[in-house]
Amino acid sequence: MVAVLALSLPAVAAADNAPQMRAIVHTWSARLNANDNDGLARLYAVPALVIQAPYAFRLRTRAEIAKWYAGLPCSGHVVSITVRGRYATAVFKLGNRGSSPCDAPGTLAAARFEIVGGKIRSWEQVVVPAKKAPAPAPTVA
Repeated sequence: MVAVLALSLPAVAAADNAPQMRAIVHTWSARLNANDNDGLARLYAVPALVIQAPYAFRLRTRAEIAKWYAGLPCSGHVVSITVRGRYATAVFKLGNRGSSPCDAPGTLAAARFEIVGGKIRSWEQVVVPAKKAPAPAPTVA
């Protein structure tokens, strides 16, 4: 007789659908732009993983999350969001945030959010995805 090991995966809440995930990313952006670090922290499950290469931080409390965001100098206005599974990758146009000047205003940046149960589990700054070239126009003979 063979024993079968059943793995228990965390239940994915109904809120983890593409429209809800996009809404969470838009809320994240609005709170970042408003310099609402405590509000940002409430969007996260704890502990949370925050990665801005070459550093990765496991933030164990919402106070730690709020403190981390207090150090970010740039706002991020949503340009696009792509959802695949439990990940939402967003492209942002950077701007000044609060009284801190952004080091690269007007440029694009991207972040990948892992969202489970309606909360952000991890945030990672990633390379801005390349735009896909449009399909070539058909040739007429």
